[in-house]
Amino acid sequence: MDYFKSYGIEVGQGKYFDEAFYGVAILYNLLYNEIFSYLDQYDLTPAKFNILITIKNQGKDKGINQVELSKRLIVSPSNMTRMLDRLEREKLVVRTAQEDDRRVKVIKITERGIKLIDTVWAGYQKCLNKISAQLKDGDVKMLAEGAKKWVAQLAN
Repeated sequence: MDYFKSYGIEVGQGKYFDEAFYGVAILYNLLYNEIFSYLDQYDLTPAKFNILITIKNQGKDKGINQVELSKRLIVSPSNMTRMLDRLEREKLVVRTAQEDDRRVKVIKITERGIKLIDTVWAGYQKCLNKISAQLKDGDVKMLAEGAKKWVAQLAN
């Protein structure tokens, strides 16, 4: 409650939308900071990590086109281009033109990128487990159900 108050959010005043909206935003920041702290030691950000994981798991050997990658990660194409530029400079991904349409860029993770993800993965899982261990299963389930409903209603 005091945490909300420090952000100027009046809790318990019947302003449930404010509590939910700001609560989600604050929760995102807290989780982001925990994950960022872990990934930073590998010179990764959560955004770079998510891109690499998606390319590795969704693209597999064929790769994934840049537009599809942007959609899956809910990132604008221009931001995705900047992130891929960085990852390419770090030799973690490669971009090639699609055979039948040279305007389409296919992104593949490099061997170096795969090794990095494999190195980071176990500790990342521990980080997530540490975070989730602080929560009751019922609370996590309730949050998940509420988030799904909210997304379903707002996405229409």
